[in-house]
Parts: sequence; C-alpha cells; structure tokens
Amino acid sequence: MKKIILLILAATLTAASLSAGTFRTETIEDQNMTRIYHLYLPDNYKEGSPLVFILHGYGGNAEGYQQAFLPLAEEFGFVLCYPQGSPDYKGKNGWNVGYPSQKASMTVDDCKFIYHLTKHLQKTYKLSLKNTFFSGMSNGGEMCYLMAYRYPELFGAIASIAGLTLVEMAEKYEYKTPVPFMEVHGTTDKTSRWEGDPTNQYGWGAYLSVPVAVGAIVALNKCMFEEVTELPLIKNQVILHRYYGSPYGKEVRFYEVRGGGHNWAADSFDTHRTVLEFFQSNLR
Repeated sequence: MKKIILLILAATLTAASLSAGTFRTETIEDQNMTRIYHLYLPDNYKEGSPLVFILHGYGGNAEGYQQAFLPLAEEFGFVLCYPQGSPDYKGKNGWNVGYPSQKASMTVDDCKFIYHLTKHLQKTYKLSLKNTFFSGMSNGGEMCYLMAYRYPELFGAIASIAGLTLVEMAEKYEYKTPVPFMEVHGTTDKTSRWEGDPTNQYGWGAYLSVPVAVGAIVALNKCMFEEVTELPLIKNQVILHRYYGSPYGKEVRFYEVRGGGHNWAADSFDTHRTVLEFFQSNLR
C-alpha cells in the first residue's frame, strides 16, 4: 500500500510509572487529523514484544479502559495501545463503522487509521510483526468485525466484546483470510441485541444476529467441531462455544452470557484475562 500520509510522533510521558511499566500519551497525524492514543510499555518490554489494541465504545474514551489490563500486561509481557475515537456531530467519540448517524458527519476511515498506527508502532517500538492483536467493546467491537473483513492479516487474533456485524458490512465486504476470533455477548443486551436488528428499529443500522455473525467467522475458518462448556457460575451463566478443527489451525470462541447486558461481563467471569489468554494462545 502506497503511503500517502505523514506520520508525526509527539510523545509525552503522562506518568513516570503505572504498575511497573511506563504509560505514554502520543499523537499521530493521519488523514489530515491529529489522533491521540495511549501506550503502555510493561516493565519487561523488549524488542519483539506483542502489541494489543483495545478500543473503547461509542461515547467513551480510551482512559476508561486502562486499569483492568495493566497488571495483566505485566504478567503476559504485552504492549497495550488504547486509541482514542474521533467525535461525531454530537461531539461523542467513536469509530466510523457505518452507523446511519455517522454517514453524514464522519468521513474518517478508522480501519486505515488502525492499519497506519499498527505499522507505526511496530516500527517505532520494534514490536513483533506477527504478534499484534485487536480487541474492542461495543462500537469498538464493531471495529473488530470490520477489521476482520478489511485487514485480517494484521492480527494474530481478534476479540470482540458486545460487538456486531452491520448488514452493510456483510454486503460490502467478504471475509477472505482466516483469523482466530473471540466474541463475548450478553443474551439480554439491549444495545447490541443478541437477536439482531434487520430493520434498523433501534437506530444503529440493520445488523446481524450475534450467532449468525459469529457463525460467518466459524465458516471462514472452516471449523469442523463445536465443544460446549459451562463456566463456573459467579453471576450470570456463561456458556463457552469453542469451534475448532480448522485446517488453518484457527479457533473461534463464543462466550454466551445468559441474562447478560451491554458490558464486559467481568462480573460473570474474568473477561480481561480471558482476552489476553486467547491472544497468548495464538502467539506465532
């Protein structure tokens, strides 16, 4: 891909030390915009370390996702990147995934932004070219599906939390490259509805049901078998559907949180650890 943008790094150390590592706030110029992201370098950071992206939801901010992953980054030796979404016409931060409200007010291609930021961080911090991973919640979860369509070769695995596949995504793009994938979703989520929204009744755009969206990636990976496990009960019942037997060696893990809402489901199982363990199991 021909590079048509100028990347400018403006690093500012925001804290001398969080946990045992270093936290930085940096900016990058992309598509005529100054984009902000936060970077956490664990104490055991070294050349070739894996990189993990974590994207916030609509109306959220990158700072809100930081604390839960920091001690795990130290344990696993992962560099964490929390990009900041850009504001829409309402002034709410988000990722341009094609919501009806975004079409008139957002022109930024956030997939290209993530692509450029990935290459920039890999080069600047000498991070692994093979072991880069991607996760996000809600609107960030939609980005997980969109990146799986558009740039799957960038990532060793992708993990969506309460994410959706818009019908427009499925019509416009085609899955081409198998990629390990994980979805965590509550069956009574009233924002990203389990049953989907084929007529755009709720304003986010028409989208697939969650089982159908996950099933498309199971089919992409040509997983032959399903193993169903009930996790130890803490609050809501969590059923793990593990799809395996892929000729490409790519698994899909689907955590069905029965009675769960629009959240990380961290009160029902250790979601944050589960995400990083999934990424660790897909190190190359």
